[in-house]
Amino acid sequence: MYLLQGTLFSFEEWLKIESKDRLPLFFETLDLRPYVKEMKKSSPQGARGYSREAILRAFLAAPM
Repeated sequence: MYLLQGTLFSFEEWLKIESKDRLPLFFETLDLRPYVKEMKKSSPQGARGYSREAILRAFLAAPM
């Protein structure tokens, strides 16, 4: 499956944005709802009540 996503920012624009403002701007532009819906609803292990969207955002924002 291929997803076509338009360009969010040019490279030059991205460099001009301060690093602390990049993630909020990125997540404000990106719609994660379709992906959150596809995530498993429950797990037999671990704590309950965590937002799946927050977990996905943390995963995407984590340093590689």
